[in-house]
Amino acid sequence: MKSLRITLGVAAIAIGSFAAFSFAPASSNAKVALLEFYVNPVDGSRGPQVTGTNDCSNVGTPICSAEYDTSTNMQTGNKIHKGVRQP
Repeated sequence: MKSLRITLGVAAIAIGSFAAFSFAPASSNAKVALLEFYVNPVDGSRGPQVTGTNDCSNVGTPICSAEYDTSTNMQTGNKIHKGVRQP
């Protein structure tokens, strides 16, 4: 009977510790990196990173470059430049 109480006590401590760490807040040190990349005109995929000023003509409808969130690899909807890249 005594060993059963010890076993249940240890199990309760383990479950309590697990629950405490499961609901702990996530680290706020995660930084979101927003960078501007050229967009591939054929399939809309992310191309090379824009360095300095972009080479987009800002004329026309296709998206030439856009800002991406590098943690999700998705466009943010900001800093969208249209046109054709003029290298």
